[in-house]
Amino acid sequence: MSGPFKAQTIVIVGGGMIGLSAALGLRLQGHRLFVIERSGRPEYSESPELRVSALAHHSRKLLCELGVWQQLPQQRLGPYTGMQVWDHDSFGEIEFKAAEVGADDLGAIVENKVLEQALWDAAIAQGVQIIADDEVVEHQVTESQVTVKLRSQQQLQADYLIAADGNRSPTRERAKLPLSFWDYEQTGIVAVIKTEKLHDGIARQVFLPTGPIAWLPLNDAHLVSLVWSADTEKAQQLLALDEHAFMNQLQAASDQCLGKLELDSVRAGFPLRMQYAQRWLEQRLILIGDAAHSIHPLAGQGANLGFGDVVDLLPVFAANPNHRELRAWERKRKAAAVTMIGAMEAFKRGFGTANPLAKLVRGIGFKAANSIQPLKRQLIKAALGE
Repeated sequence: MSGPFKAQTIVIVGGGMIGLSAALGLRLQGHRLFVIERSGRPEYSESPELRVSALAHHSRKLLCELGVWQQLPQQRLGPYTGMQVWDHDSFGEIEFKAAEVGADDLGAIVENKVLEQALWDAAIAQGVQIIADDEVVEHQVTESQVTVKLRSQQQLQADYLIAADGNRSPTRERAKLPLSFWDYEQTGIVAVIKTEKLHDGIARQVFLPTGPIAWLPLNDAHLVSLVWSADTEKAQQLLALDEHAFMNQLQAASDQCLGKLELDSVRAGFPLRMQYAQRWLEQRLILIGDAAHSIHPLAGQGANLGFGDVVDLLPVFAANPNHRELRAWERKRKAAAVTMIGAMEAFKRGFGTANPLAKLVRGIGFKAANSIQPLKRQLIKAALGE
């Protein structure tokens, strides 16, 4: 242990779901927290938001412990009880059911802004000082303290600085922390889709040679969140199509799994790249979430990786934190991120080809995984984020 509890002053840059959950967890331990967020309180409309996350059980457990999960509007949550994954134009298919491992569900689809607003309000209610519509322009970190200067000329002194400011983290850039990355050369297209058939709380994913398509169940039994990851050239063609032509392409790729599909929102695209900071700890600067790592949205695991950072960081601050414990935290979280990055890359490479032999091997692999119970249980546990 690292000595008796001593309240720390901590500045967190970034008021997204990972930054806010870290702030709330640390505040509940008794630390003094400042969150710097360049925009204001997250707002969402009556219609489902385009950006969603598939939250695993460990993420939900953290949010329950923070008292936030209970505050989320039930009508904006989409628990999913099964997954169906198949290879387009092949016999390869696998289905998981939560009941096969004695679970009620495999996770829940949550709209990012809905969760962020609940976290924001809970953080303020617990005494986290959120400085909105402002940003850090300068920071200095020594072995004993942190100084942060804001655009508004306000200056803060703290014991620790936590960067949770996304995959293009200005904090990480200023600290000149080296980055490993590769461009997936893919774009993620997101939209809300209305389905003719009930989605039945099943998350569906099909693999095409140009990239995977996921239909993630929302609370409305006829609405799903679409995440279509496609090679950039293909994605640009898809985004340039009119609604009718786009839906024809999606319909063809869906293998009619949800009947007739209709577009229920605008479409948006965002570039996909993997990146990984080589150092997540520099004196009293700590990187978490997408500032430390970002992965392919293939299995919706990016947010879970970030929540895992928070779950493992909180015990370090429950007593008087020290550099040795923070180093151990960094090693553990790096290992988790590298494992996930490797798995996503293997999936992407394994499925990103129309080669007939590769399709045959994938089909046999899927069939084996679907019929060999111990292997299937392991895959379900991986889907649960365990």
